[in-house]
Amino acid sequence: NPFMSVEQVKKEISVLTASAQDEVTAFLFHLRHRADPDFQQVVDARLSDKDPAHWLTPEEFEQRLDQL
Repeated sequence: NPFMSVEQVKKEISVLTASAQDEVTAFLFHLRHRADPDFQQVVDARLSDKDPAHWLTPEEFEQRLDQL
């Protein structure tokens, strides 16, 4: 069988470096949302937002990320 099972994929991912695992995470996030028009609208709106009052500093972003 030329295809890997989900368990094989998970095993391979588990031995990757943290950086490579981050890359896999980003790829899976992309796959999950690429066909979601609602998500794309939210992203487009955020990218177009020019009001600095709505922006986060890198520190604020990290703090919010840690709360997830």
